[in-house]
Amino acid sequence: MDIQNFFLVFEDAGLFLYSVLKAFLPLPSLEVLLVPLCLKHPQNWIRYSLIGALGTCIGGAIGYFLAYRLGKKVLKNIACEEDVQKGEALMKRYGVIAVFIGGVTPLPDFLLAYLAGFTHMNFLSFTFTDGTARLLRSLLVTLCLNRLHTVIDVDRFGMWFSALILLWMVYEWIKTRRKLHAQQISKK
Repeated sequence: MDIQNFFLVFEDAGLFLYSVLKAFLPLPSLEVLLVPLCLKHPQNWIRYSLIGALGTCIGGAIGYFLAYRLGKKVLKNIACEEDVQKGEALMKRYGVIAVFIGGVTPLPDFLLAYLAGFTHMNFLSFTFTDGTARLLRSLLVTLCLNRLHTVIDVDRFGMWFSALILLWMVYEWIKTRRKLHAQQISKK
């Protein structure tokens, strides 16, 4: 029996347990359970989204506190030092925006929780933002399954969403740079 079938046997409880575990362990995306459950019981799509978001929120809190207490050691065997440093810089610079973008894109949940924990991000801000983002992602997947009777490629959607956010951030950076440059010129 593979891991997916193990959790599918227990349906709601299996989805909840899996979503808790995947939020602080390197497991495949929640869609591996959401899709089969929604195809089996399409009328329960909202419930499955809520269960997944609640479990992810609890699992994210566990990952956050592990990293808060253990620091970077928690990522020692999961990510290389260079990636951890890049993630830490992004988390410190963008905070909850980084958590939200990571929550609706295909970034692994556990990395977000660990980065937020060892950078000592505000716990309530992290939990609320991560939970909201994961709920939106789950609702998108289950709604598409329910209404369109098709599976949406969330990874591709997430990449486009990430690209748009990145373009917006570059635009804001250029705008700020121009404003600073104009201020420096006006002082002379």
